Amino acid sequence: MKIQKIMLFTVLACGIMAHTNAQNTLWNIDKVHSKVGFSVAHMMVAETEGTFDQYEAKLWADADDFSDIKIDFKIDVASINTRNERRDKHLRDPDFFDAVNHPKITFNSNSVEKKEDGKILINGDLTIRGTTKPVTFEGEYKGTIAKDAFGLTRAGLNITATINRQEYGVAYNGNLEAGGLMLGNKVDIMCKLSLTKDKNK
Repeated sequence: MKIQKIMLFTVLACGIMAHTNAQNTLWNIDKVHSKVGFSVAHMMVAETEGTFDQYEAKLWADADDFSDIKIDFKIDVASINTRNERRDKHLRDPDFFDAVNHPKITFNSNSVEKKEDGKILINGDLTIRGTTKPVTFEGEYKGTIAKDAFGLTRAGLNITATINRQEYGVAYNGNLEAGGLMLGNKVDIMCKLSLTKDKNK
């Protein structure tokens, strides 16, 4: 009986701590002033850039510098946009993202660390094409406006990471006549976010 009481107390204590540490302030992304993009090497000498124009995200942070941020991000793969419709169609095909069978890219954070230089490391799980792997995004807090022209509290946050697309099954490539590969395997992810504090939270 004594052991059961101790276990019950431990469970309750953990629950209270989890509730205490939960972030209560919800931030919404102003998509008009935000960008979710990527860059990959092309022909070994240039870069091809693109964006995902449709996405949903929830961000919670109580700290002024977002050093306790929690992120839940869902990207619509079919919204990929490299400003070339033929290329975008190919990117949606099974050679790359296979958007029909894997319509979403997701990122769910599970911890955050603050660096000495003020930047933050956002650790979490990134899922692309059905494969989930741990990824760390570096976040740079850009500041907060207490009241913008629309009466909203607004903040800026840039987050970046580099991944290997081969690890997620986005494996298509081509050989160049002079040697080398048409596309690089490393992909830089760059999200420039304009955030507004939710009035209801």
